[in-house]
Amino acid sequence: MSPETKSPIIDTNMLFDFLMWRFHTATGTGIHQSLRDHLSSKPMDALKSYLETSKPIQAPFHVVAELQGLTKKRTRGEPKWTGSTRAAFWRFVREELVQIELQEHPVYITELDTEELAQLGPTDASIIVLAMRLDTVVLTEDGSLKDRCNRRQIPVLDYGKVLQLWERSPI
Repeated sequence: MSPETKSPIIDTNMLFDFLMWRFHTATGTGIHQSLRDHLSSKPMDALKSYLETSKPIQAPFHVVAELQGLTKKRTRGEPKWTGSTRAAFWRFVREELVQIELQEHPVYITELDTEELAQLGPTDASIIVLAMRLDTVVLTEDGSLKDRCNRRQIPVLDYGKVLQLWERSPI
């Protein structure tokens, strides 16, 4: 297995995109038009294949916690997800996370670099700590996190690189 496909750490942005795409395509549940447009521009089939073949997927606890906040956001004029839709989403998410064998890891605030915490926040700073601890690649679209990972020589994959891997040899 190449370094690009060994048990990566996933950031909230790519995990949320993946879960929303899977939920929408599997259940037909409506999602915000702006999110539908965003997802249609991403190589989601390539990401799905990558996640399936790179198990287990890693994340600090912070990543899953951030998903809740993202489900509460809405675009002006779009309906809020409430009640049964949100409950269905979380039931679905649990099963998807089991499928990709998500392994959550504690990263304590005392382990975080003070400057990275101040500039990136606890989730991204914990991703860096976990990437160094596990010596693995980070999946993210976040420019600030990519820059910080590059400075620390932590390999990063974004949608473009995942698509390249998929096209080279279907993952």
